[in-house]
Amino acid sequence: MTSARNNQLLRGNFELGKGEKLLQDNPKAIVKEVFWTHGITQRAISVATKIPQQTVSRLVITLIEDGLIRGVGDSGKASSGLEPNPEYAYSYGLSILLDAISIALMNFKGEVVATKHVELDDMGIASVLSKAVAEFDAMSAKHQIDNERILGIGVGISGFFSSTDGKMNTHHAIEEWADINIAETVADAFNLPTWVVNDGTGAAAGEGIAGVGRKYKNFVYFFVSSAFGGGLINNGDMIRGTHGNAGELGDMLPAKLYSHPNLKLLERILLKNGVDVPSMYRLNEVFDPEWPGVDEWIYKVQDSFDLVATASSALLDSQAIIIGGHIPTKLAQKVIPRIDVYAQFRRGAKRPMPEIVCAGVTECPVAVGAATLPIRDWFL
Repeated sequence: MTSARNNQLLRGNFELGKGEKLLQDNPKAIVKEVFWTHGITQRAISVATKIPQQTVSRLVITLIEDGLIRGVGDSGKASSGLEPNPEYAYSYGLSILLDAISIALMNFKGEVVATKHVELDDMGIASVLSKAVAEFDAMSAKHQIDNERILGIGVGISGFFSSTDGKMNTHHAIEEWADINIAETVADAFNLPTWVVNDGTGAAAGEGIAGVGRKYKNFVYFFVSSAFGGGLINNGDMIRGTHGNAGELGDMLPAKLYSHPNLKLLERILLKNGVDVPSMYRLNEVFDPEWPGVDEWIYKVQDSFDLVATASSALLDSQAIIIGGHIPTKLAQKVIPRIDVYAQFRRGAKRPMPEIVCAGVTECPVAVGAATLPIRDWFL
């Protein structure tokens, strides 16, 4: 969901053209190819986009002059291949967690410039936004970011959209954020174009640009955190669904029949076994796969992982299933070999199965994903 004022809130470095677009169709198609394939040649762009090579060459010159793309290597010449100019634009991501916020700064090349996790005692709107604005200003100053080059801000939050009006039914721990227009509220605080997604979709979007998901055009992202959800990427784009709730993988699992593979359950089992764990958002830093209780958690949630992985593979025929969110990497590595994706044998063979891999974005995954939203919407 987006703020209705996004066009009006664009900063000075960006100017809307015909049709209220930052780029017309052909230049946008070229920038998209350059973004996804760093080092791509003009000939390859022409083949991929079906734009005549002479037109591609002319538009590339303009895009270089306008600062959106550049030649790769020390020479900086277009003939050696093209890549996005990282300094052309920057975007921010804000993750509103249950007892903390995470923020991320991304450049136009899709690289994560900085992240920060801040625990808060008060998750009310005023507290969160005042702290977020202060942290963003400090991050911009530290990295010498020109405010006129900030493209926008994305927000990821736990909950589901209750309608198409931008309001969400949020987790009870962030009650004040429920049933308000989050995009407009954040846009008012930052005076920036604003986008909002749920946390699972946000993390999947970030993995697709800044993580191992960049290797796959199609993948299902398992978001393991205080709850279990997910996100879907098809041909590099987020699948949002009718209301913005696509990827609610946890709803595949009737609670009375299946243990949801979330970190709250892991915390309870570890505490029962005498292991005092830190915040789930810092668990990756200290996690020991040999802790007593880890195997019990895996045993309890194994059937859930099998069911959701099988359903995801059968329904979407994805290249990969990526295990991410706030799950420790070492725990994901222990879970993955045990996941059984069912498929019928026919003539001695199964249909092609997805790879199951660990997420590459482990620091502030939702904030990183949220930071991709302005770039995705305006340029990809």
